[in-house]
Order: sequence, then structure tokens, then C-alpha cells
Amino acid sequence: MNRSSTAHLWILVTGLVSLVVALVTAMLKTSVGASAAEATLSAGAAFATAFGLGLGILGALRRKT
Repeated sequence: MNRSSTAHLWILVTGLVSLVVALVTAMLKTSVGASAAEATLSAGAAFATAFGLGLGILGALRRKT
């Protein structure tokens, strides 16, 4: 595998982890009685935050090597 395909795989992993974070956030919000709209907004914010952090970490690691 070349470096480009490895980077694509890590971005895919970051996206999937972010999706899991969003799903867990939505489940937790609905379990405490929040509406579907509120749970969706919280899940979207959690996804964006996790994906941004993941890309930032990947970018920092890529500059080091």
C-alpha cells in the first residue's frame, strides 16, 4: 500500500469512529427524554467535533513523518 491509500483508510476510520460517537450521543440524549430534533442536533455537533479532532490529529501526525 502506498502512502496515499493509507491516508484514505485513516480518514475512513476517522469518519466511522465519528459516526459511532454521533450514534452514542443520540442514544444518550433520547434516553434522558430529549426530543428527536434535540438529539439529532447534539449528534451532529458530536460528529463534527470528533471528525475535526480526528482530522487534526491525522494532520499533526502526517507533518511529523
